[in-house]
Amino acid sequence: MSGQPPPAETPQAPPTGSQRPARDDRITPANLLKAVGIVLLIQVVALVVTKQNLPVYVGTVTGNLSGESTTSVGGAALNAILLVGLVFVLTASLVWLLRKKMVNSFKMIIFCSVSLSSFVLTLTTVDVFASNFLSPLSGLLAGVFTGALLVVLVGYTIFVKNRPWLSTAILAFVGAEVGSFFAETLPLYTALALAAAFSCYDIYAVFKGPLKQMIGTAPTVALVGMSIRAGEFTLGLGDIVFYTMLPSLAVFYVGYGASVATMLAIDAGVFVTLFLLSRKRLLPGLPIPMFLGLLALVAFRV
Repeated sequence: MSGQPPPAETPQAPPTGSQRPARDDRITPANLLKAVGIVLLIQVVALVVTKQNLPVYVGTVTGNLSGESTTSVGGAALNAILLVGLVFVLTASLVWLLRKKMVNSFKMIIFCSVSLSSFVLTLTTVDVFASNFLSPLSGLLAGVFTGALLVVLVGYTIFVKNRPWLSTAILAFVGAEVGSFFAETLPLYTALALAAAFSCYDIYAVFKGPLKQMIGTAPTVALVGMSIRAGEFTLGLGDIVFYTMLPSLAVFYVGYGASVATMLAIDAGVFVTLFLLSRKRLLPGLPIPMFLGLLALVAFRV
């Protein structure tokens, strides 16, 4: 959770992981609350995006990779396994590039994946928002312009000069959009299975798997575009996607009360995980927040 960026949990959203600050004395209650506050702000942005884009995505449910029914528990589990396998392959490929010193190729893959998400989702978000005030054509043009601008800024932070405040703002917004998109387009069981499956994979990836290798191999400059700064901590972009997906999922399937409860449960898990970084240099950012978040969501759903 807090730490350097993990690999991609989806083609659009790189993975998760957490690393403590350079000095342990920076893990203070104030710094922990600041980091959780940043996560909360991103979650609120995701909820706003979810509410606004709901008319566009309502009724649009992505097909199952397994070909099974969108309401099938078995199909959801198989979808999650297939996506985790895909992420493992992508991450292993990125680690291979780093070992071969192909840093530019590594950065290009990160740029393309983040840019694709940035452009497509921002185009939709801005188009829907602008169309409330402008003509349909003007709203579309505003969406294209904003999406293209975001792609340029992503390229600037990855290839030219990394300005932490800029990359954090961009990736926080993109993470909120991706989390919202998943919540509104994935079948409920698939979304829940993904959160659980990636939490388990996160433990392996951080302690034994490719994520640990990537963070140990990659120069810091290569990892720009995969994480955001939250005060004294660094959060993986994949963490942000799941932190925003569950509250947005709760809004879509249950209501705002369930969303607030899910959001607070996740943030409590974020606080605990960050606190535990006083004992570890790197920790998986999903298990505790996702366990508490899923618990809250399922409690309201039942």
